[in-house]
Amino acid sequence: MKLLQSLRLPGVAVAMLVLSACAGSGATRSADDAELVRGREQLIRAFDAAWIRVIASGKDQEILKTEPPNRPGAASLYMVRLADCLPSPEIAPFPEQPVGLFKEILERGTIRQLVQAVPNTPADTSYYFSGISDKYMRAVLDEIGAHYGVTLQIEDVALPPGPLPSTSALLDGRVDYVGQLNATGGETQDMRRRTSRRFSCTMSASSQYIHIPNTSPLAKEINTFNDLVARPEVRVCAGPLTTQTAKAYLPNHKVTTKYVKDLSGCVKEIEKGKADVIANPLPSLQIAGINGFKSVHTLIVAGTPLWVALEGIECPDDGNPRTPDVCREISPP
Repeated sequence: MKLLQSLRLPGVAVAMLVLSACAGSGATRSADDAELVRGREQLIRAFDAAWIRVIASGKDQEILKTEPPNRPGAASLYMVRLADCLPSPEIAPFPEQPVGLFKEILERGTIRQLVQAVPNTPADTSYYFSGISDKYMRAVLDEIGAHYGVTLQIEDVALPPGPLPSTSALLDGRVDYVGQLNATGGETQDMRRRTSRRFSCTMSASSQYIHIPNTSPLAKEINTFNDLVARPEVRVCAGPLTTQTAKAYLPNHKVTTKYVKDLSGCVKEIEKGKADVIANPLPSLQIAGINGFKSVHTLIVAGTPLWVALEGIECPDDGNPRTPDVCREISPP
């Protein structure tokens, strides 16, 4: 190998190694593949190092005191600290010598994130979480920028409401990462997210609740999640942040999903007699200005990390632009 040049970012020295012409295409491809893997892994490790410093400093708790916009501080009642990454900066160093995707992001000063183009109003459950996610991400990028001496801006790449082909978006390079949209336990494009992508520390976590009209006989009959499980005739209306969890844990129930204005939409479903209870991550619908409901804690917690592409995954085009392409492992174990 020949060292052709040294690229310098503020606060970072990066050596670019280029194979000599006599090395052959196979060796070149191998080096490129290794850099691809390393760069993606570096991005995840940088996310983790930054997030751990955010929680160690208490910045995350300061952010919760400002959210949601309609009731500042109420976020502290429903955001859970999921301790899969402890606030111990000394064991979480930032990557040295950035390469590949991570180096590109630092050089261009922009990182592309996938977002979903949905309304952001108090009638949408996402309203009570999106501001937190945005501020958490800003704090993470500020930590990364401070370490490497760069200023990082976020470029949003928006996809419409409904099931997201987010794994495809990562693999085809439309985005650098998926923000706090997809919980770790779920699936996207027919694959478990944990096996189809890289993922960071859990940044946002919340419990799941069942909300029952006070005037309904169910208010006295359902006091635990197991009570609901035992009543498959009870119809559930869920928002986009809860629908996969509800359908997985309640396979015998009818679960209706409202992707837009799910709070007001689910209330209307109950008023029309088309649903019996509401499922979402708010501990009380009063946070959204909705009264007359009893809330039952399911004791289920869902968490969302940041997601980065993983090698060995493909999502072939099925020829139908209205359906997400099915993903698969190229060499499954």
